[in-house]
Amino acid sequence: MAGKRHELKYMVHHLDYLVLVRRLEKILKRDTNSQGKDYSITTLYFDDYDNHAYKQKINGEAIRHKYRIRYYNDNLTYIKLERKSKMNQMTMKLSKPLTIEEVKKIYHGDTDFLLGKDGFLYHDFYRQLNHGLLKPKVIVKYDREAFTHPLGDLRVTFDKNVKTANYQTMLISEDIHFTSAIESEQVIAEVKFNGVLPEFIRCLIQTGHVMQASSSKYVYSRKYNLC
Repeated sequence: MAGKRHELKYMVHHLDYLVLVRRLEKILKRDTNSQGKDYSITTLYFDDYDNHAYKQKINGEAIRHKYRIRYYNDNLTYIKLERKSKMNQMTMKLSKPLTIEEVKKIYHGDTDFLLGKDGFLYHDFYRQLNHGLLKPKVIVKYDREAFTHPLGDLRVTFDKNVKTANYQTMLISEDIHFTSAIESEQVIAEVKFNGVLPEFIRCLIQTGHVMQASSSKYVYSRKYNLC
């Protein structure tokens, strides 16, 4: 489980992203998952029949929760269930592991096993599936480059090649077809930190041609799929 953090999102042109990366490499360390290369993230997002999570994000509601299942680098041996919460200007993430067999059970509506697992998130997800009527909505895939710094537990990420599977929601399928969710030259930058944003990062952002973004990868990826 991660504590509450600030999270800023920006839309960056690919050329400006290249400049920012060259600058960041001089003062930040690459994330252990991003040693000289990108790593891929594949995420299945859940929402209810009325698309409350989508609408809450669009409307900028102060308190909202988003449920997802994700894995990295096409490796299905390590899968995570997550709840990402927004509380005013702070974000918080809960995370627990799932097996591929458990993911298959969720798809088939066999969710009682969640109540037998140790952890609030499993029980909360069970309630949302069975009483909040959550269901799989969209699969999002992108390549991430990440940097970290111990000051303020700082983390800077760049998400590229953001793609959506539209109406395909079977995360463990070997035949998922993706289409671009944002323009090819766009990169989504995220800055996450505790306390106050370090001044050297603020200066880097201000000197680049970046635009603060209000939408999330989930919203961008559902522009073709709002049923």
